[in-house]
Amino acid sequence: MRSPRTPNQALRILLAEARWSGARLAREVNALGAAQGTPYRYDRTTVAHWLAGSRPRPPVPQLVALALSRRLDRRVRAEDTGLLAPGRPSPDGESTGEGDAVARLDRILHGTCRCGLVLADPYALPTAAGPHEPFPPIEPQPPDPATGPAAPAPAFAPAPASDPPGRIGMNQVASARELLTLFSRTDSTFGSGAVRVPLRQYLSTTLLPWLRCDMKPAVRRELFTVAAQLAYLCAFAHFDMNHHVAAQRLYLTSIQLAAEAGDPVGRALGLRGLSVQAHALGRFAEAQDLAENAVHIGVRYVPPHQQAFLYGQLAVARAAAGGSGAAGLLTSAERCLERSASGATSVGAFHQGSLALQQAVVARSAGDLNAAVRAFQLSRRYRPAEEWRSAALAAAELAETQLSAGHLDQACNTWQDFLDVYPHIHSARADDRLRALHAALRPHSAHPAAAAVLARARVAHSRTGQDHRNGAGEGGGGNGSGNGHAGTDR
Repeated sequence: MRSPRTPNQALRILLAEARWSGARLAREVNALGAAQGTPYRYDRTTVAHWLAGSRPRPPVPQLVALALSRRLDRRVRAEDTGLLAPGRPSPDGESTGEGDAVARLDRILHGTCRCGLVLADPYALPTAAGPHEPFPPIEPQPPDPATGPAAPAPAFAPAPASDPPGRIGMNQVASARELLTLFSRTDSTFGSGAVRVPLRQYLSTTLLPWLRCDMKPAVRRELFTVAAQLAYLCAFAHFDMNHHVAAQRLYLTSIQLAAEAGDPVGRALGLRGLSVQAHALGRFAEAQDLAENAVHIGVRYVPPHQQAFLYGQLAVARAAAGGSGAAGLLTSAERCLERSASGATSVGAFHQGSLALQQAVVARSAGDLNAAVRAFQLSRRYRPAEEWRSAALAAAELAETQLSAGHLDQACNTWQDFLDVYPHIHSARADDRLRALHAALRPHSAHPAAAAVLARARVAHSRTGQDHRNGAGEGGGGNGSGNGHAGTDR
């Protein structure tokens, strides 16, 4: 349960999304109150107190929600502002008696989350909802159909839900960490299609009941920290499968869980994940803002390889938004990696292959295709052998860049490498790259090398199931193919 003095991260995120100062929010609330016959004289100091954790009496939370709803052109509930006291019924009839993050995670996993998105414009895809409608709930997810022996399910099968133990200890924390490692390794190798549903099931049947149990404060901090990492991984899995609404909600939930654990690292990683998603969807200004916030919050607390993880994404986002300083940020990331003993962590992993990938994306944003090609090639050289999904995506991005630079034969050779890996992974982003391959090579179909790649790609396409080919769904997906997905190492 959040203490009244705990900073209100939910309101801070909403203000950042609205691009409002505290003074602007105060003016809007004053105007709404006056229109309803209840004049207020709030100012920026009042809002600063709210951000610090104080809560105004009703109907002020409802007025704040209304002002933000009008600004963001979507529904924001009073509960979403973080201004309702624990145990107070929200306007939607839901109790906020338990921690905000746990309640949100419960609603997401059980298909009852009707909360708005953190960044409505970047993620409000046409298939999600109209501009004035609340986003639909996330329906419970049935298991994905089998896609052949090449993309096996992970070794872990979650046990059925059972009554949680009366008190949670470090044994449960250690168990959650072990499963985080297992899910992370499986995702990196086989793609998120192999872990998304089992991970959701584990969060729902095991972790959620644990989060509601009695535990010592030290255990609670550790459990909420690993829960934030699991929610982050689950968000990335939905992003990789093009379930963008669910991905965004889960990223926000990971930030809230980390905040309740007092973990600035988890908050920073969640903001970086949102930045990656915004960049992939072409919302470059929002991606830059999120990446800057991630660096501001977390860079002092993370180990060197995760400092590089944060700096590299900020470089990618700034370059895409047309800002300056991307080269300097990449240099900072490189120096951080030089000080790092190891970049292998379950979330926030980063290595020389990751950095080269981001260097390629920055070069491509600057229009330097030859430099981008060289960096993509370095990324493939330094990529760990077990990272099949990232290897496939990087090969596809390299081939597209080679073709853009006028090197058709080289692009065809690289696409053959992509097709070597593609049947072994289940990733909607990889499916997007297969569709991009068809579109790019169709005008060159008379060329022998291109014809060979197209023929092989048609076979690969025909062997995948419909769910494997179609990434849209889950309350508003989208094909995610408007921009390249490079630079998105988890």
